[in-house]
Amino acid sequence: MFPVLLTLGPLEVSTYGVVVAAGWLAGVKWLVSRRSSFGMSEDAIWTLVYWAFGGAFAGGKLMYFLVTPGSFALSLAALRYGFVFYGGLLGGLAAGAWHGYRTRLAFYKVADYCLTALALGHGIGRFGCLAAGCCYGRHTDLPWGISLAGDPSRHPTQVYEALLNLALFGALVRFVLPRVEAGRWPRGSAVAAYIFGYAALRFAVEFLRGDDRGAFTFGLSPSQWVALVAAVVTAAVLAARRRAK
Repeated sequence: MFPVLLTLGPLEVSTYGVVVAAGWLAGVKWLVSRRSSFGMSEDAIWTLVYWAFGGAFAGGKLMYFLVTPGSFALSLAALRYGFVFYGGLLGGLAAGAWHGYRTRLAFYKVADYCLTALALGHGIGRFGCLAAGCCYGRHTDLPWGISLAGDPSRHPTQVYEALLNLALFGALVRFVLPRVEAGRWPRGSAVAAYIFGYAALRFAVEFLRGDDRGAFTFGLSPSQWVALVAAVVTAAVLAARRRAK
């Protein structure tokens, strides 16, 4: 596809890195624009973002090493490529929750907006996967198939997931957050909607993927199993909260 955006002597600037950074900045900018809704200064938001980003980086890389045998390496190249989104999500949530505990932030109140911003950033960032030629799909005879990894027509699964993430962002902004802000739905509703919504879209898109995603169990990839667990746990938490009312 278009893996290198710019070459400056011996330095190559990857398109993937630039697009992912653009997605990250777009998500943070949106989050900052909504800071009055959860009562944080811009400096405090950036501090939270740095914590979450560090946790996401560590979690995404660690899960990649776990699901990809033989991939562990201590090198710059190993740090630049190879991440598992769900590992990053868990790591980011854990780091953000720890920072929130230390600073006495209301976790759900802030997390509703953080995960909405994540949907925006992730949607943009997936176009970086298309440029890098990773996360590609299986063969297809559909007219919008793209040439990747030696196959002249593969599902553009990167585009599918990008558009679905952006649609999820729109749904959270348009339907979920207004109801949370009006007090009609409890804090944490956007968190639950994001986790459940992303689990559904990721589970579906995985069936069309054609790249190596670790060992399959009962025909499902590791990410599909994580998606199933995430959906079930989210449904259980929501049911418990409803019974507690």
